[in-house]
Amino acid sequence: MIGWWVVIAAQTPEERDTAADRKAAILAQWDDGVSGIRWLEKLAEEGKATKLRGNGYPNRYTARAGDVLPLLEQVKPTRRHSNIEMHAERIAACLPEQVLTIDAWDQD
Repeated sequence: MIGWWVVIAAQTPEERDTAADRKAAILAQWDDGVSGIRWLEKLAEEGKATKLRGNGYPNRYTARAGDVLPLLEQVKPTRRHSNIEMHAERIAACLPEQVLTIDAWDQD
């Protein structure tokens, strides 16, 4: 494994799997290093995220926007983070209670 491709979407898992235009719901996405989903695992341990799948194709989580979106400030261009795409207007439109789907794809 060389790292993760992380995608945060303003959709439920069901919407994410069936939507015709999945790109329109993406709030943020980036490539990350091997430890790039530790923040998600920590949210799950704290009961702030639910891990739905863990096979890397993808690992899938759900969490409230209020718990996830403040953490996006930590994603900055570094050696570990690359290809960062954030949609500020979509992020600002999310309510704190909105359920987001976070997919983390294993980049082998």
